[in-house]
Amino acid sequence: MNTMTRRDTLTGLAAGTLAATVALEAEAQTTPAAPVDRRPRTYDLIGQAAPATDLARFGGGRLTQADFLGKTTIVQFWGIWCPDCLADVDDVAELNRLIARDRKLQFIGIHTRGRYGRWGGLAPFFAEKGYRFPVAVDDDSAAYKAWGIKWVPSFVIVGKDGIIRDYTTDLKAGSGIGVQGLLAKAKAVAKIKGRA
Repeated sequence: MNTMTRRDTLTGLAAGTLAATVALEAEAQTTPAAPVDRRPRTYDLIGQAAPATDLARFGGGRLTQADFLGKTTIVQFWGIWCPDCLADVDDVAELNRLIARDRKLQFIGIHTRGRYGRWGGLAPFFAEKGYRFPVAVDDDSAAYKAWGIKWVPSFVIVGKDGIIRDYTTDLKAGSGIGVQGLLAKAKAVAKIKGRA
């Protein structure tokens, strides 16, 4: 005859609950956490003048402060050492092709941090990939720091008056807005009345 008391029943239930809790905790420790998306969602320099910039352009010439006046400019901070930047590079080439048709817009990439991965420089990268878009070189990351960039790729939209108007990261990765999304933002900025 099996005579379980109320106390025995409660003890058995508590032990079962404890075992289930321990099992769930053990599973949680072995299951990797989802990656944290560290992409910045805000940009501190919106509404301010584009920082003083003087960089060598890949292929010759210089990128200076004067280049940010008169046209709305999409400035991309990127690097060929960055996987997300490489994921976006086809889109950047397409973006530049579309911008070339619009007299109110221009594009400039700023390659930063002086790391070139397996290519060793921009020339072998562009030759291998067949891309052509304007790039300035920021090997010492001075522009990266002056512009307050915290993530690559980052796209900063500077109005024709030289004022920073918009910001986003990535065209594909994360919650990327794509070429058309970035182009729409730039065209909206181009309609803003400014000093220039």
